[in-house]
Amino acid sequence: MKSFLSFCRPTRKSSHSVLVSCRTHNTLYAPEMLAKMAEPFTKALDMLEAEKSAILGLPQPLLELNDSPVYKTVLERMQRFFSTLYENCFHILGKAGPSMQQDFYTVEHLATQLLSSAFVNLNNIPDYRLRPMLRVFVKPLVLFCPPEHYEALVSPILGPLFTYLHMRLSQKWQVINQRSLLCGEDDTADDNPESQEMLEEQLVRMLTREVMDLITVCCVSKKTADHGTAPPTDGDDEEMMATEVAPSTMTELTDLGKCLMKHEDVCTALLITAFNSLAWKDTLSCQRTTTQLCWPLLKQVLSGTLLADAVTWLFTSVLKGLQTHGQHDGCMASLVHLAFQIYEALRPRYLEIRAVMEQIPDIQKDSLDQFDCKLLNPSLQKVADKRRKDQFKRLIAGCIGKPLGEQFRKEVHIKNLPSLFKKTKPMLETEVLDNEEGGLATIFEP
Repeated sequence: MKSFLSFCRPTRKSSHSVLVSCRTHNTLYAPEMLAKMAEPFTKALDMLEAEKSAILGLPQPLLELNDSPVYKTVLERMQRFFSTLYENCFHILGKAGPSMQQDFYTVEHLATQLLSSAFVNLNNIPDYRLRPMLRVFVKPLVLFCPPEHYEALVSPILGPLFTYLHMRLSQKWQVINQRSLLCGEDDTADDNPESQEMLEEQLVRMLTREVMDLITVCCVSKKTADHGTAPPTDGDDEEMMATEVAPSTMTELTDLGKCLMKHEDVCTALLITAFNSLAWKDTLSCQRTTTQLCWPLLKQVLSGTLLADAVTWLFTSVLKGLQTHGQHDGCMASLVHLAFQIYEALRPRYLEIRAVMEQIPDIQKDSLDQFDCKLLNPSLQKVADKRRKDQFKRLIAGCIGKPLGEQFRKEVHIKNLPSLFKKTKPMLETEVLDNEEGGLATIFEP
């Protein structure tokens, strides 16, 4: 043990050089620094073409088992150098916590040093650089941090980081939504599968999954967080959506999650990011967040006093998620269950949530009154959970999104038409009925 600690002390001193390298590399993306780069190095910080092809799912050239890709041009070699340097710096920082343990986490003013180096100039850092930073540095830093350093190290870092990530993702998804509305006027993105717009959208989708996975790992217990939440690789897409539809039964937060939720700014950032992501057009991220994250976070603050506007916004966010992802059975089942949980938990305390329900298209007010009556009167016999959930699903059916092929379909109602040909029973003549010889007894006579 002594030899291990003696080895860590010089490594601890050299960590300052790694932090300086991270700060220098982040500063290179500043506009004033990019303007100083001369040809042919103006694109030295861009992605490699091989990485772009991998993200877009395009076929790669075949290589032998032990071969590595060859970068022939000077620009490609520079791009590879900066990419490797950036990832290696964060790999070193990410491994410092598990390897050095207390020698790393007890560094004086460690949170301040990290914020002033690894997290500098995030506004100009592209998505393809931000993803590996979250995965190989921030996640190990948080997972292996001893509980006694949560307040001094983790909270000061994750609070501003989660707030910034939510702001960044919200802006990017807003741009994507506006672009999809205008796609009918300009079809270049569909004609060219390698278009910049398509690449940017896929990067935003992958960054969203990385952020939501980081929040889940920080806040929810390891068993729940690891269940089907392995971070997707560059080739993953929406078709990897998990098949399970039953929400997780474990609703307890980790010690770190409870520590983060004690801080109002961090708690607000976590709730806003989790519930806002339900309406972002990424099915896999929506289902994971719905089943593993939203209810545990909300349950933690139910005992306190929530503002009526906050309750309205939370419930509305779930309904927006249903409108966006209702066409997918897995997402629909999870979102309906989450909306049902929120309505049952908050309806007795907040009348405003009833006003949100009344704005749902084609909702039946009588059925809503009956549902509320049973919910607000504990003396009435409780119906089984499945029946109550089915009733609730019928109430909110107007906001559940449909597939594109069914959105504008007009329902055909055919009434029961009378028969064209109706056979009439033959009427017996009165002479046959009155005839005594035509009785039944005469049939059996020999």
